[in-house]
Amino acid sequence: MHSRAANLISERLEGWSPSPEAQQIIMWRVMQMFLARYGSVPLGQMLVSMTTVVLNELGRAPTVTELCEATGLPKSSISRYISAQMEQDLVTETIDPQDRRRRMLGQTDTGKAERRWQVRQMRKILESVCDWDRARAAGGEISPDDELEAMKAVARGDAPEAFHPKRKRGRPAAA
Repeated sequence: MHSRAANLISERLEGWSPSPEAQQIIMWRVMQMFLARYGSVPLGQMLVSMTTVVLNELGRAPTVTELCEATGLPKSSISRYISAQMEQDLVTETIDPQDRRRRMLGQTDTGKAERRWQVRQMRKILESVCDWDRARAAGGEISPDDELEAMKAVARGDAPEAFHPKRKRGRPAAA
């Protein structure tokens, strides 16, 4: 018996091929979502986080070396990003029983819950941009002022609550 592949994101996206403009808006909104949720997170940290999540969901716990190879980032950066994710209880490491030098990285329950939140937000972004793109393709007018106001709302903080409060960088004040 052959079954039809399900669209796991949304039925509303069925048959939609995003225009180049829609693709740019999707990328912008995803980056803004991450900024609003996690604060000023380096692009490399987002890349490491997403790579780890995708591989975990495919049943593969990546190692630091594999993340270096997959992202093109140096090992020192990967280690720093993984340490930050471990402090937030998003990632855990286990020692490979066949090679004790290898750290295998997996999602914690908190990390899995955060991934579910990200998927819900992605669904909202994709559905919104799909509606925008289809209306535009049908000759509808899209107000740049409305889009700018939506962008400002995210930047103002009219966005999802932060996952962790933003940390202040720098030296402690002198006593």
